[in-house]
Amino acid sequence: MTTPEDSARSASDLAARYEGLIEAAVDGVVLIDERGRIEVFNPAAERIFGYAAEDVAGHNITMLMPQGDAARHDAHLDTYHRTGRRQIIGIGRELVGRRRNGDLFPMDLSVGEVASSEGRKYVGFVRDLTQRKRMED
Repeated sequence: MTTPEDSARSASDLAARYEGLIEAAVDGVVLIDERGRIEVFNPAAERIFGYAAEDVAGHNITMLMPQGDAARHDAHLDTYHRTGRRQIIGIGRELVGRRRNGDLFPMDLSVGEVASSEGRKYVGFVRDLTQRKRMED
């Protein structure tokens, strides 16, 4: 028979495994809430964007985008929440990111939606394409 303590331990173990996976991921992992605020920013994301996780926590994801994309992002989120029409969720595509120093770089971004008791969450998987683009050129 499973006790409440066993269930709590299992949930804790599962959370620790998920955290370990996110921390060990080679690609950047960024989790935002439904208003676009950053909640998770793994070490690979820190390396890619040049920010420490504590520097971006609670800030809008638009800080990692070029100005034009940033201006449209919140409107895209709002449209999705109102209509369910997806523009990037569930779709991987190449975009431009903005590093802490202001440099723009090519990146591959895949976005998924995560169910949460706290509301909608969105997880982005980011791969820096800078080296690949240099080799192609």
